[in-house]
Amino acid sequence: MSDLNGNKTPLVSILIVAFRSSDFIAECLLGVRRSAANTPHEILLIDNGDDGTEALVRAQFPEVRIVPSEGNIGFGAGNNRLAAQARAPRLLLINPDALPHGAAIDDLVEFARAHPEAAAWGGRSLSPDGTLDAANFLVLPRMWDFLKAPLGSLRSLASGGLPAGATAPGYVDVLSGGFMMVRADIWRELGGFDESFFLYSEEIDLFKRMKDLGHRAIVTPHVAVVHDAGGGEALSPTRFIYRTAGQMHYARKHFGGPGAFATACALWLVAARYVAGAAIAAPLMPSRGERLRAVGRGWRGVLLNPTKWWGGYRGRRQAG
Repeated sequence: MSDLNGNKTPLVSILIVAFRSSDFIAECLLGVRRSAANTPHEILLIDNGDDGTEALVRAQFPEVRIVPSEGNIGFGAGNNRLAAQARAPRLLLINPDALPHGAAIDDLVEFARAHPEAAAWGGRSLSPDGTLDAANFLVLPRMWDFLKAPLGSLRSLASGGLPAGATAPGYVDVLSGGFMMVRADIWRELGGFDESFFLYSEEIDLFKRMKDLGHRAIVTPHVAVVHDAGGGEALSPTRFIYRTAGQMHYARKHFGGPGAFATACALWLVAARYVAGAAIAAPLMPSRGERLRAVGRGWRGVLLNPTKWWGGYRGRRQAG
């Protein structure tokens, strides 16, 4: 347990899976200190990368319990290793590139106490410019949501969560793995994350299994973190491929063979649509041209490399 908390039994175990995080992990941990100042807690970290993050944390944050690295085992497996050594009745997962707002962790623990009927609790995830990021709107996707996506957009796959202007808490189907708190006993009942999900969609699978057991998740709009979405790598072609592989892995697990095949075809058509749309829109919208071109490059990787995502995460063990 943390020396910062007078060696009290922790009320929350804060779990951080790092990967190439040396540039921002110190800011994250300082934010965690501030935002959990009034809550007995422990912080556990595992480093899936090799850029010196672990050494930095050992030197500057002696209160953090380092779980020995096993290499790049994936986000889900990393959190499972941390959860196995956690001692608190609640587990708080937070990304290393996330910065809690104010007393976010203290407030989320109090929110959980006020809503014991829930199995998981979350807050808002903000982009650096203060807008809500896509992590706020995750859904439990149906096969139909994927099949209709080529006809419009992926909006039906990002239409969950609280409405943007919400001022009261509400129940949701999915919380972002980048900032969520879960009852430790429920986590263990579920077996944690399915480790066959390497980087994306593991939380969607977790909450699907949680909902199947009758458990609920709730969000408060009054708790927030600022999330830098992969330290600037969110639009890299590799990230697009991994996100799409995560969606396919979910489809293969929950939709069956024919449903997964149909989902793969739909995602390929979505990629084609976004590549064409970005090519047309970028010259017409100079203020957004750079971002649109980056989006186009990301989807082009999906379009031209279906063998890298069609099978989900089968055989994939290292993210770039």
